[in-house]
Amino acid sequence: MRHTEKTDQSIVRRKRAIIYCRVSTDKQEQDGESLEYQEEKCRRYAELLDHDVLVVLREVKSGFIHYSYREQLTLARKMIRDHLADMVIVWDLRRFSRNFVHSAMIFEEIEAAGGVIVSVSENIDNTLTGKLIRSILAWSAESEREKILEYANRRWQTRIELCLPVGTGFAPYGWQWGDKAKTFYVLHPEEAPVRFSIFHMFVKLDMSIRGIAHKLTEDGIPTATQSRRSTMLEAEALPGGVSTDELPRPTQTKKPKGLTWTTAAIYDYLTDEASMGTLVICKEKKVLGGDGKLRHVPHPERKVIPNGIPAIVSQSMFERAQRKLATNRVEKSQPLHNPQDFLLKGHLYCATCGYKMQCRNHRTSGLSFYYCNKFGNIYDRCPHMPSIRTNVVDKTVWDDCCQLFERLDLIQAKIEEEIEKSLSNLLEDSTGREQIAALTAAIDFAKQERAHHLESSYYYNLITQDIQSKMEQLQRYEEECMAAGTVAAASATYKERVMEFLEFINVIKGNYHNATFQEKRNALDVLGVKVSIRKLESGEKEIDVTYSPLFTGVNTS
Repeated sequence: MRHTEKTDQSIVRRKRAIIYCRVSTDKQEQDGESLEYQEEKCRRYAELLDHDVLVVLREVKSGFIHYSYREQLTLARKMIRDHLADMVIVWDLRRFSRNFVHSAMIFEEIEAAGGVIVSVSENIDNTLTGKLIRSILAWSAESEREKILEYANRRWQTRIELCLPVGTGFAPYGWQWGDKAKTFYVLHPEEAPVRFSIFHMFVKLDMSIRGIAHKLTEDGIPTATQSRRSTMLEAEALPGGVSTDELPRPTQTKKPKGLTWTTAAIYDYLTDEASMGTLVICKEKKVLGGDGKLRHVPHPERKVIPNGIPAIVSQSMFERAQRKLATNRVEKSQPLHNPQDFLLKGHLYCATCGYKMQCRNHRTSGLSFYYCNKFGNIYDRCPHMPSIRTNVVDKTVWDDCCQLFERLDLIQAKIEEEIEKSLSNLLEDSTGREQIAALTAAIDFAKQERAHHLESSYYYNLITQDIQSKMEQLQRYEEECMAAGTVAAASATYKERVMEFLEFINVIKGNYHNATFQEKRNALDVLGVKVSIRKLESGEKEIDVTYSPLFTGVNTS
C-alpha cells in the first residue's frame, strides 16, 4: 500500500508541458535554429526534469506580428487558460515575440492562469530579478529586429542613391545581370526574343492574350518559373566555385510547376515599362499588417530611370500595345462571327444616352445592325434605344471620310503644325527640371543636417518628416517631368502612324472605296472618328460624324 501511494504521488507531481517552436521564414527553418533543433533541446530539458510533454506546437511566422494571429501560440495560451497544461517550454524567449509589449502581455496571461514559462537556453527563474532579466531580453529582441532591418535596408538604399538596380534575386524575364555585382542588365539571348514575340503576336498578328499563352505553351517555350528555379541536389553536384546562376536556364528547373504560360504573365509583360527601356526601381514594398498578412503598397523610394535597361521593343510598339489593351475587353471578349460587317465597331454612340452602341446579327434574317443596349434598368434605360443597319451607316460615314481625304494637303499641314507645337512646348518648359534640382539640393542638405542629431531625438524626427514630405513632392515632380518627356516620343509615334495613314491616302487616292477592311479601320482610328446616332420623332435616324480635334479646321465640303 505504501509503495502504491508513493507511485501515485510521483505521477501527480509530473508537470504537463507544451513545447512551442517558431521560426520566421522557411529559410530560417533550414538554416540555423531550425524547428527540429528547438524541439530536440526542449524535449531533452523535459526528460531531464521528468515533465510530461503533451504536444509540440510548430509555427513558421514572424515574431513581430500580433501574437493573437499566430494559431499555434494561441492554442498554447488556451491550453494554459483551461488548465490542460502547466507550462510552456521554448528554446529562448524570442520565440514568443520580438515586440516588447507583446512579450509582456504573453508572460502576464500565462502566469495569471497559473502557468510557467521555461526558456531552455536562458534558464531564467520566476523571481523579481528573473522577471527583470526576462523584460530586458524581450527589449533586446525588439532592438535586434530593428538592427536587422537597418542592415538589410542599407545596401539597397545605397544602390538607389546611385541609380543602380536593387540587385536582389533574379533579373526580370528577358534580361540577365551584366556583372557579378548586379549593377546593370544585358539582354538574355533566349528570353528577350520570347518577350519580343509576345508584343509581335499581340500587336502585329492581332492575337488575344489567351491565344498567346496557348501558343507559347504548345511550342514548349520555358516559362519564367521554369527558368529560375534550381534544386539543392543540382547545387551539391556542381564543381567547386560554380553557382547555379552560371548554369543554362533550362537546367535550373526545380519542380514540375509553372509549366504553362498564363494570361496574367502575358498581361504583366505587355504592361511592363521595362520592355521599352524604362527601369523602375522599388515599385512596391511588402508591408506586414497587424493581422499577419503581407500587403503590397507603393514604395516611397520609387524611382524611374529612362533608358536604364536595354529595350526589347520600340516605344511605338509598346504604346500600340497599351492602346489595344485599353479596348481589348470590348474587342476580344465577344468576338463576332463576321467582324468585317461592322466597320464602325467602337466608333458608334447613342446620342440620347451616350452609351457605345453594340453589334448584332438578326437571328432569322442574318442582317447586321448596331443597337443601343442600355435597357437593363427600367428606371435608367435609354428612352429611344436607336438601332441602325450597318450597310447604311457604314457607307455614309466612309463617304464622309473620303471627302476629308480629298483635303490631303490641309490634313498634312494640320498634323505637322500640331507636332511642332507639342515639341516647342516641351523645349520651352524647363520649370519642372528647375524644381526637381532645387528639391534634390534641399533633400541633400536636410540629410546632412539630420546626421548631426541623435537618432530618435526631436530634431532628428522633425527633419525626417521634412525629408519625407520633400521626397513625396520630388516623386510627384519627377512623374510630371517624365510624362512631359514622353511627349516627344509620343509625337514621333503618332507621326509614324499618321505617315502610314498619309501613305495609304496617296497610294489609294481617288479609289478609297476599294480599300481593305483593315485599312479603313486604321483610317478611322487616326482620324478619331466618332459617330452619334439620334432617333428623331419621325422615326428617322440622324447621323452625326465628328473627328479628332486635330482635324477640326479641315472642312469636308
